[in-house]
Amino acid sequence: MQRNKHKALLSRMPSNKFLLKALVIFSGITAVVFLYYVPNTKVMDKSRGMAITNPSDTSWHKANNQLNSFQSKEEVVGNSRKLFKKIFIAFGYWEQLTAATNNFLDLTALASYGGREVVVPFVKDSFFYGTPRAEKKFETLELYYNVSALNHTLRSRGHGTLVSWKEFQDVCKGKLDVLLHFDYTNLNKTIKYNQASRAFFPCKKRHSNSFRDLTVKRKICMNVFAVDSVEKFENEVIEKLPCVGFDEWRGSNIKYSHRAQFQLSSVVANRLHLGEAGIFFSSKLLHVAQDFITKTFGPHFISMHIRAERILKLAKTIRDMAAVIECISNLTARVQRHRNNSTAPVFLASDFAEYGSLSRRARQARQSFKSLMKILAPLKPVIFQPSVYNLTDRGTVAIVEMNILVSGKHLFVVGGGTFQEWVVSQFLHKNNIDSRHRAKCQSDLCNVLCWF
Repeated sequence: MQRNKHKALLSRMPSNKFLLKALVIFSGITAVVFLYYVPNTKVMDKSRGMAITNPSDTSWHKANNQLNSFQSKEEVVGNSRKLFKKIFIAFGYWEQLTAATNNFLDLTALASYGGREVVVPFVKDSFFYGTPRAEKKFETLELYYNVSALNHTLRSRGHGTLVSWKEFQDVCKGKLDVLLHFDYTNLNKTIKYNQASRAFFPCKKRHSNSFRDLTVKRKICMNVFAVDSVEKFENEVIEKLPCVGFDEWRGSNIKYSHRAQFQLSSVVANRLHLGEAGIFFSSKLLHVAQDFITKTFGPHFISMHIRAERILKLAKTIRDMAAVIECISNLTARVQRHRNNSTAPVFLASDFAEYGSLSRRARQARQSFKSLMKILAPLKPVIFQPSVYNLTDRGTVAIVEMNILVSGKHLFVVGGGTFQEWVVSQFLHKNNIDSRHRAKCQSDLCNVLCWF
């Protein structure tokens, strides 16, 4: 029996030999793979800081040092970018919402030449400021405009773009290389400035080593008529230095002697102008305007805007409240004739209302608010009430009122001024009305008195 088993085993030997041979080859391959792959895998894992079996291994330290070195280089690159930034900051924009916005856009155009950025201003009651003041509850420009959308358009149009107050601080470290003071004196009336030799110079009487809690290295006085070249301004006046401030920036327009004289169209061919800025108004404020219209009027109403300040300033024959009274009376009569027994509601916005302009003349007119409203009484005008929407800033109220005015079926205006011009421009554009109608709006007494 035993012999039979032995014979059977021998009879299967060829196939067993084949299997044995295959097993030996497989074992050999496995051993080679194990011996070569596993050590190398450990090295690779060590370089990633993973599965480390011996932290004191020199290869791990080398890999870790390389990682730290790379991170350090990234930090250096980031800091270098900050060092290479060049920034403009204006500490005041001189005027209120409309003109201040225009001045701000001018500064971003000027910034473009030197590859500069402009610090986003802080705002309060229609005025723009360079630095925050917690006690006055300043907010950023975001209160009035969609800054992100505005910045995107500035970039696409070739303007200098915007940086936050924090980024300005990170770059300039609380210091200004140059602080500019502009002099608007006509060159033939001054001996201080000369285009050939004294277009600008260090301010002596005005110089101090600080301004608005920032350290100032150098303060320069410059005549705007002596330096009208952007190239000269960038290369010679501010010497391409990175951190440059303006104690007051009034924009640039060669038509006016109270502004800088730079030809900004040569710097930015496709400039963003004030008339286009309305598309960037805060969506919150636009919603307030639409909600007010829906709840108060519906789609059909008449808009009226009165700018008493401009009547007081520009009336050629009478320069007191008598002119304002006469102009408002004339406007009221026009609206009444146009309504012709219609019951269309009337929306009124004026600079003598509670949240109107802060100019001296507007405040003067505000003292006569009740008597002026009596003249308008036959129209039963509706006035926007900011408190209903928890609005307390004059700039936000002005933007809401502007958008209500533009939405009226017809628009009546008197007085003129930049804010009113902006309202009229938007109304004409929205209703596809030929802008040449403006020529019919002049008035010797009222400056502007017309309807659309």
